[in-house]
Amino acid sequence: MSSGKRNASRKHEEPIENADDDFEMDVDCEKSKVECICPKCDKKHILSFHWIGRGTPRKYCQNCRDNM
Repeated sequence: MSSGKRNASRKHEEPIENADDDFEMDVDCEKSKVECICPKCDKKHILSFHWIGRGTPRKYCQNCRDNM
């Protein structure tokens, strides 16, 4: 005789079919203007690129890039 507890635990073991079909991501992959800090001169400047990271991105400003 099988117990109800055993059947309940097996219910969770079965894989979910087509889990990706129910989940729809609405991601905007376009570039946007992001405030950056230059790691060389520590000035704030604005660049246009796709940034999803945490914090403030460290990108060289145009003056420091030209002097490299």
